[in-house]
Amino acid sequence: MSAIKKFIPLLDRVLIEKISNQTTKTTGGIFIPTNKDAPTNNAKIIAVGTGSVKFDGSFVDPIVKEGDIVLINPKARTNSVPWGDKTYHLINENDILGIIEN
Repeated sequence: MSAIKKFIPLLDRVLIEKISNQTTKTTGGIFIPTNKDAPTNNAKIIAVGTGSVKFDGSFVDPIVKEGDIVLINPKARTNSVPWGDKTYHLINENDILGIIEN
């Protein structure tokens, strides 16, 4: 079996990479590392499916796009997708709570 070159989620599924909370900066300027095992709700969109299907058979386009940073539901059901040296997660678009803009 060959290595995965590209992953395209089906329908309303979204492939994400969870973003770990690296450090916290105190008011005095000291950086405190957070627990690496603490769950994070932030993620980067890696790939997006074609959208969801309505009862009449038409498609609803996805709202998110590749590269978006999003806030996901902490109780979202995810499926792990090992790819190269990383592990990504597959979720449904409706488990995304919002897009984070800087």
